[in-house]
Amino acid sequence: MLSGIDALLALERFGTVSEAAVRLNLTQSAVSKRIHALQDELGYALVEPEGRRLRLTPSAVDFLQRARPLVAELRELRTPGEAGGLAHLSLALADSIASSWGPRVLRRALERVQGIELDLHSHRSVLVVESVRLGRYHIGLCTDPLGAMDLIHHPLADEPMVLVNSRCKDRATRNAPLITIEPTAAAWKAIEPRMRANHPQLLSRARVPVESFGAAIQMVRAGFGDGLIPLGLVLESRLDRACYRTLPSVARPVALLVRKTIDRLPSFMLLRERLLEATRSHFAAARTH
Repeated sequence: MLSGIDALLALERFGTVSEAAVRLNLTQSAVSKRIHALQDELGYALVEPEGRRLRLTPSAVDFLQRARPLVAELRELRTPGEAGGLAHLSLALADSIASSWGPRVLRRALERVQGIELDLHSHRSVLVVESVRLGRYHIGLCTDPLGAMDLIHHPLADEPMVLVNSRCKDRATRNAPLITIEPTAAAWKAIEPRMRANHPQLLSRARVPVESFGAAIQMVRAGFGDGLIPLGLVLESRLDRACYRTLPSVARPVALLVRKTIDRLPSFMLLRERLLEATRSHFAAARTH
């Protein structure tokens, strides 16, 4: 049943069987078979045609609302006990953090603890949040989402945002398009009010939204506009210091997200403290760069 629920949840979130298959690393046929097997098990329709696509029935929507917390609790039965031995936790990082400072900070934190083993994964922030919510991973490290009130948030850092000059020149191009993360991303929802309050002139530019900050950097390098990028990714890209400037009062909040059952584990509490120390140390050094 769990595999069928996963398939139905993916269809709900991503809208098409083809996209759900990509996200689950399955074929479209496998996703369809899992949903239909779940229908047979429940005894009522979960999907219905809508043109050339499928949509969830009202019964399916109601079923997922009731099943979501139960599925998460079932998955958390795999969480290791804390009486002794090696604590094994899984952690998912947002892709922009995984491609910049995240792995290095995690390694430093793990070097200061004993008895904890981490499985690392990387996804877009929205998938990190959903996967922690559903119990696929124990911990998420991503831009702090505004709407995930069912999870516990532990702030780690406010990562400064910087403006990178088009073609990485040492002088800005007047009124160049602004290349940054798409409006649906958690990072944009966090930084947009700060941009509007402190740098409204930048928001008046033509905007080029992209799916990842990594793509934004490459487009900036090619001269398609200026880039609004997190500091950690800029440093990891080894851009010349003369080609970017930190934007005062604009940062993306980064946090650890967990469910209540994980938050109580001594192993998580220890890892959280070491991560907080390592993250603060990293950004203190970055600000003097």
